[in-house]
Amino acid sequence: RATARATRGVAVRATTPSTPIESCDVAVVGAGPGGLATAIALQRAGVDVVVFEQRERIRPAGVAVFIWPHGLRNLRAICAETTTEVINAGATIDTIAIEQLTPTTSASETLVRIDVAGWSERVNLPPQIGITWARLTNALRGGLRDGTVRLGHALEGMTMTTDADGEEGDVVLTFAPPRSGGDAPPPVRVRGCVVGADGRNSKVRELTFGGGASEERDAASATSSPATTSAPEANVYYALSPNPPPGAGGAGAFNELRFVLCDGSGISLLDVGRGNLDLAEDGSAGDAAADAAPPAGQLMFGTTRFSERARAFETPEQRLAHLETLFRGTTPLLERAVSSTAPGAVVQTTLFDRPAAAKWSRGRVTLLGDASHCMYPSLGLGISTAFGDAVELSRCLLGGGGDGGGDALCEMTFADVERRLQARSDSHWSPYDRVRVVNAVSY
Repeated sequence: RATARATRGVAVRATTPSTPIESCDVAVVGAGPGGLATAIALQRAGVDVVVFEQRERIRPAGVAVFIWPHGLRNLRAICAETTTEVINAGATIDTIAIEQLTPTTSASETLVRIDVAGWSERVNLPPQIGITWARLTNALRGGLRDGTVRLGHALEGMTMTTDADGEEGDVVLTFAPPRSGGDAPPPVRVRGCVVGADGRNSKVRELTFGGGASEERDAASATSSPATTSAPEANVYYALSPNPPPGAGGAGAFNELRFVLCDGSGISLLDVGRGNLDLAEDGSAGDAAADAAPPAGQLMFGTTRFSERARAFETPEQRLAHLETLFRGTTPLLERAVSSTAPGAVVQTTLFDRPAAAKWSRGRVTLLGDASHCMYPSLGLGISTAFGDAVELSRCLLGGGGDGGGDALCEMTFADVERRLQARSDSHWSPYDRVRVVNAVSY
């Protein structure tokens, strides 16, 4: 008869025969790009996989991402059709430029301008793209069967079981009651493994490795530490603006990623195609009126203010007014990109330094993406690396391929998975990429 033991820091929750328990081969915690890509790969091989997401509703966020060609190449290795949907949902980036802007003036100097149009095709790679988070995750969810992603499932506990011989058995997940009220979702018994793809503030990582002072040495070293007191403070602001912004004289970011350096701070302008235009409140594609004029595009405006200490604003209007003062007297494009943004669309976060987890797995639980290795946001490597994690993890679990349902899962230790993931990641990270920066506030 199976006995149960709790993962470190997790109280055991007794279950009775009357408690409804769903089961699956693989549970992915977190419906971000890395988790969804992993689920697509496993589901296409016949594995019974379910994705659990704590959000109760999918809403379009005012943020966007840049995806490098190697990131889309990794996604293409999982599903070519889904990759095409992702590319079509964003904007192909043909130019990457870096400018130096003199503070309080509109004078700018182009330092670097790289024409990347056609380069990816010549080397048989997908293009680099700009895309909003909402359209990216919409396209990825479209690659899964209906019902695969379960909203309103905020992970609360994990219980590992052992069989009569002391071997590791199933993992039982329990969930918190939804914030909107009502009963907690029923527990889920995971026959194969749990993938923690729940981001930089990973609940899976917390439950698996703890992090308190009383934790044993290997667990403490495996957990991402709190923000260091020596870390530089910096505010980060993101927003989606019309492309081109009204009043900018037609200037915009068209098939372009532009970095502007000014007074110790970085500014980025990224073409994201249609952006979140025509998306309904739940993030799904909406229907524009038949007689409506074609909507303009959108760009993502982002700035990291290293010279500005962390601060809070009482209202969204105050936050937007603060941004307008920062860019008053600069270029018309920057001024109008900020002023044409809706106050409630500005997302503010704060940067902190945090080292990556030393260990990514324990038992039948493993981590993926930002849950294991947070990436500095300005480089645009987070999602591309998470797609690479998804490829490597799915190959490990499937033993190189297979379509035999639950039998497709390969019997291997997660120590092997961890070594493969870390080896692949180390081969793609430069010393600069190893700077660990996470945002204090979730998007």
